[in-house]
Amino acid sequence: MAIYNNGFPINYPQYYPQQFQYPQQNAQQQNVGTAQMMTPPTIHAEIVQINGRDDAVNFPVGTGQSQMMMTKDDSAIYIKSAYANGQSTLIKYAKEEAKPQETQKVDYVTREEFERRIAEIMKSGKEEKDE
Repeated sequence: MAIYNNGFPINYPQYYPQQFQYPQQNAQQQNVGTAQMMTPPTIHAEIVQINGRDDAVNFPVGTGQSQMMMTKDDSAIYIKSAYANGQSTLIKYAKEEAKPQETQKVDYVTREEFERRIAEIMKSGKEEKDE
């Protein structure tokens, strides 16, 4: 072992920091720390029942968050969002029942009608050429 002059007496016990003594253990600890930082935030969604628009306007919402509110009579849904600059937005969605779509009536042409129409077109085209 080579001896380097570090300013301490030779019989002084050398100190090695923990990171040099146990490199594998420190690597595992560092990976645990980065894994905790990379976990996505937990989303807690809850719908609050309110009486109407006045309750929606006055409902407290934290900065940078949104709150979904539904009227007790199920006639509307409100979403209130608060921003860091102190402003907030309130969006109202009216609930209505979905109506079944009406099927469009499709008129089909039979083969006989199609051939008759082609014959009429061809006949009128020949008459125009003869004139």
